[in-house]
Amino acid sequence: MIDLTSVRIFAGLEKPDANAILAAAARRKFKASETIIRAEGKATHLIMVRKGFVDFFVLTEKGQDVLVRRFVPGDAFGIASLLHEPLGYLGTATAVSDVEVLAWDQSDAARIARAYPRFSQNAFRLALRYIAIYAHRHTSLVFDTAQERLAYALTSTASRAGATLPSGVEISIRNEDLASLADVSLFTACRLMKKWERAGAVEKSRGKVLIRCPERLLAEEIPGSETRLGRTDNPKSQKRRRKQKP
Repeated sequence: MIDLTSVRIFAGLEKPDANAILAAAARRKFKASETIIRAEGKATHLIMVRKGFVDFFVLTEKGQDVLVRRFVPGDAFGIASLLHEPLGYLGTATAVSDVEVLAWDQSDAARIARAYPRFSQNAFRLALRYIAIYAHRHTSLVFDTAQERLAYALTSTASRAGATLPSGVEISIRNEDLASLADVSLFTACRLMKKWERAGAVEKSRGKVLIRCPERLLAEEIPGSETRLGRTDNPKSQKRRRKQKP
């Protein structure tokens, strides 16, 4: 059972009020890789993760799915359903493994928002928090190196959704999803992961990363890797820059 004291959308609510809101939710289960909501679909439900992990993707103009956030138990999405005239979902949410969620349909969500103003304010705060996370991600893209961004994406996601083992912390994630979270190319993500494996910082297996020694992730920068905005990690582009040098 979720500890309501740690759930942001229930912050400050009295226990009877929180229980009444929970009672209005429907429990739904999804298998691994199953779609929970789809981008541009009408925001018909407010959803909170109860068990498991959910990946939230946005679709680029070129038709590529980019992972922007991994939701863990207690996280909520579909906040647009609280609006009087709901917008479309901003992205697609997919179950990472077997998942159970609590879902409020739009009419119930709107009724709850009116009956419990604190719940509505918490949802607004949560939306602002997501904006703050993406703003931090943008400044990191400008000022941090690719290695710093990838190390942060790996460790921060592992701290929220990893499994603690005797040999370290294991997280189920693909290189392409790590690349999306760190705003680097798949080429750079793979190159850094191989470097970290050689250094004994991580151990990579199919779809999983075991973090053995997190302090080694930033022990040494890779020469020639992508650094800050305006730089590219594409080897062909680097070759062109070298040719252009006087």
